[in-house]
Amino acid sequence: MKDIVIVGSGFSALISYFFLKKFNTQVISSNNLINNLDIFKSRKNVEINKFFSNKLKSKGNFEYFKKKSFEIHDRLSFGGNTNIWGGFINIDGLSTNMLEIFKKNQIKFEKLDQIKNGYKSNINTIRQLRDEKNNILDSSRLIKNILPGLVHSFNIKKNYISIKYFDFKNLKYSFLETKKLLIAISFPQLIDLLFRSGFLIDATDLILDDYKHDFRLTFSSDLKNSNKSDYILKYDFLRASKHYLGYQNSIDSFFIKIPIYIDQTFYNKKINGKLKIDLENKKIIEENSTFNKFGSSIHYCNLKIDSLGINEYIFNISKNIVGVSMPFVKQSRPGPISNDIIANFSEKIL
Repeated sequence: MKDIVIVGSGFSALISYFFLKKFNTQVISSNNLINNLDIFKSRKNVEINKFFSNKLKSKGNFEYFKKKSFEIHDRLSFGGNTNIWGGFINIDGLSTNMLEIFKKNQIKFEKLDQIKNGYKSNINTIRQLRDEKNNILDSSRLIKNILPGLVHSFNIKKNYISIKYFDFKNLKYSFLETKKLLIAISFPQLIDLLFRSGFLIDATDLILDDYKHDFRLTFSSDLKNSNKSDYILKYDFLRASKHYLGYQNSIDSFFIKIPIYIDQTFYNKKINGKLKIDLENKKIIEENSTFNKFGSSIHYCNLKIDSLGINEYIFNISKNIVGVSMPFVKQSRPGPISNDIIANFSEKIL
């Protein structure tokens, strides 16, 4: 029997692992071996891969029917989205204890400097998370002893939670028992897991929150925006190319003066993504009536199932299940969501 099982291995799982590894804790995560599981549907339209990343397929119970204006992403790998992300975080409000935990694990907060590292922001507390080799943080390199497996379902018992998972080492289903379950997986995988566990019996509607977001080409190194509540991250040409291709290693030593920049703007305007879930045909269908592009930030969060917040939804299943990944987070302001993930974990666990 484990004290804690963490499902997932992305940033939210990493934060959980840092604080809870002193207990009898097990991290279990899928990787690209899920491609061998033919019982699930392939979902090319929610895959997220980049040139330098491992090429992974998305598989699950539900197919997604969406328009070009609606983006949903699924990445089943050790490290999740940290394999391909920019690693940005707003350190404003992070506790001294939290900063020390990162430092103890040889993670540093790199200040943005357009000359030194090619980044610039209108928010002076934005940093980039880097590891001891000065590369963008990838949680798969920091979480030790990941159990490679796909969690199929969980069952609530009197004094514990029984987890059924497909063991990638032995290529068979096995069971794991735990006192507390931490869910640290993406929105698509969360919906699949709840369905397989029998907790979406009559659900019909799904709603997610995000902030309006876009990328714009510019030829100026200046930050131009009159609205101080918007968050802007400016990439020089080299770093914009680096992130587009998914190259995570540091290139701080390279400097090529090309007057081309990309402004990534998170506007202080909340938008909603509305979906209809068809349990009988295992389909999730976009119902957005807005022209705002939804999901391009990959920061969509604050999931509601039939208007009930996901945290309350999970608590009604069991008080011994805690959600720590993006669907369970209420983002307080536009920009990086990594700091909100930390705040969510701290409020629920610490």
